[in-house]
Amino acid sequence: MRPRWPNHSGGTFLREMTEITPEKELEGLVSKGCFLRAAEMAESTGLDEDVLWHYRHKALWQMAAVNRNMPGTKKLAAAYGLNKAELKDLLENLLKTHNSENDKRDLEPCYDQHTGDYLTFEQWMAQLFKRWDKLTVQ
Repeated sequence: MRPRWPNHSGGTFLREMTEITPEKELEGLVSKGCFLRAAEMAESTGLDEDVLWHYRHKALWQMAAVNRNMPGTKKLAAAYGLNKAELKDLLENLLKTHNSENDKRDLEPCYDQHTGDYLTFEQWMAQLFKRWDKLTVQ
């Protein structure tokens, strides 16, 4: 016997779709590690400033430490209203927190195309701020 699929005239499918609350969607994004999208959603739903900045910090950490994306980090910092000095302070604070709480895989050396070397996150951060003015952001 074939499984019965819900119809699109108010059946099970639509009922399940309407039950997804913004909180559940946000929770799903965070569990998948989609912190940039979670920060955008937190902003669009008008969540508390502390919650919003929590997701923004996670998105910046992911862009910088996990992805090692210099232009993306600069663009995201600008979108969040952070200048070079504020971003440097934030990343250093997040690094201290990350060192004490989590595994160190994000901080292991990764290949950097500009230097041709494997850089630790601290070395990558030094390169980011050294090259800050030369980074083009679209």
